[in-house]
Amino acid sequence: MAEKSWLDDLSTEEVDVQAVDAFHHGGTLFSASFELSDAYSEFARSYVLEIDFSETITYTIRLQIEDTIRSHTSPSASEHHALELGGIVHHLTPAGDTTANLPNGVLKKIWKHTGSRLFAIGELGVSYVRERGLWTQLATVVGATMNDIHGNDTRPVYVAGNLGLLLQLEGAGWTPIDLGVHDQFNAVSVADSGSVFLGGADGAAFEFVESELIALDSETVDYFGICEFKGRRYWSDANFGLSIQNGNRIEPLRRLGQGFTMSATADYLVIVGWHEFFVFDGKDWTGFELGYDGGIFMRRIDIADYG
Repeated sequence: MAEKSWLDDLSTEEVDVQAVDAFHHGGTLFSASFELSDAYSEFARSYVLEIDFSETITYTIRLQIEDTIRSHTSPSASEHHALELGGIVHHLTPAGDTTANLPNGVLKKIWKHTGSRLFAIGELGVSYVRERGLWTQLATVVGATMNDIHGNDTRPVYVAGNLGLLLQLEGAGWTPIDLGVHDQFNAVSVADSGSVFLGGADGAAFEFVESELIALDSETVDYFGICEFKGRRYWSDANFGLSIQNGNRIEPLRRLGQGFTMSATADYLVIVGWHEFFVFDGKDWTGFELGYDGGIFMRRIDIADYG
């Protein structure tokens, strides 16, 4: 007889479903992570799924753990890195799966650089980098809460966080940049031009370029994602949904009612909601949602229900 789970004691209405991250891998292939939990978040079960978003949606459970996944990233349709609460990193590949323990700090986000490096960041100023298969801890930034990280092959890597935090990676450590503001930054995006865009709580939206901080005209929402897609810059937030940047103005685009992490390929922008994953090709919308009805399920959303 199978061991009884905490889920067995709850009705389906008492199980909270929370999306974490999602990525497009070409064609109809996606990956997504999400968590099931009770109302008090005392228990959790988390998943990483490989998804074929065809006319009939199918998926494979690539990882299931009895804990919280804080963040995941997928370099390809068959390779995934998942950050479990407690600093455990799961590396999932067709050749086999491994784990690594990152013991310090309270890590909250894992991010794959466009090169070969993998980063993990979090609270207490702690961060790690993985190069050539080995994890090393970067110099601690005392008192820093790190919320997001971004960079590309031609520009430095930056971290943004609470109290106006902006850090630039130099060697094996971070150089603080004094912006003169104390906003909570949830999102950072580095443009090919070198501009650094920052978004956060209560409409905080800035461009940092050539040592100058420029306040952008924005709505009073809590920004959680900034992503460039097909030559345009998009901003996601927890209050309205998705906005698009025109010059120094961030203009509402679609009332999804939710919008957290984002990722993009040449074909699609993927916006993660509470338990929905919205897929936008620059003109048309689709998407899928994850749920629990005694088992996990996935179904196509009716985008007409979202703004």
